[in-house]
Amino acid sequence: MEFLLAIILAAVVQEDADNASAELDFAELFRENYPRAYNYLRYRVGSPQDVEDLISVVFEKAYTHRQRFDPTRGTFATWLLRIAHNTLANYYRTHERRLGWEITGELADDLATSETSPETQIIQREAISQLLQGLARLSERDQEVISLKFGSRLSHQEIGQIMNLKEKTVSVVLLRAMRRLQKQLEETAS
Repeated sequence: MEFLLAIILAAVVQEDADNASAELDFAELFRENYPRAYNYLRYRVGSPQDVEDLISVVFEKAYTHRQRFDPTRGTFATWLLRIAHNTLANYYRTHERRLGWEITGELADDLATSETSPETQIIQREAISQLLQGLARLSERDQEVISLKFGSRLSHQEIGQIMNLKEKTVSVVLLRAMRRLQKQLEETAS
């Protein structure tokens, strides 16, 4: 992932340097928004390799169509995550089935925090595994709103812009999705 990030960033910096009149500092926007977009996709796609492929497509589309960004319609992060949302929809369509989480040894490597205690690492991996299994059993809409809120750390207003919902509707949808997730986790625990 680090290598991919470096290659994309180098290409963007070079092109921005070549085009001094660029209205957007795309390299800076890339640095700021990469973690949000990556986390959003990581919440929705089980394979880290697939996420890396998708994130490349998202930033390629954003860079190619950067002149279409309209700051009066929302923030760059919202525009970028809308591209990620559409790219993810295309990904699911081309795979002809909804992909569930693939629980692998790589799971916690990019989702968990770095804790030195082996006991804490094991507990954290198990909790993340249970959470992702619970998420996989939710509807697409519930997964989407939870991924945007917690994976990308977006506001309700930004989520509404991406999902074409009113801000208050996002609040209600998120609350209900969280209740369904909590119920899933409780059922799994018992």
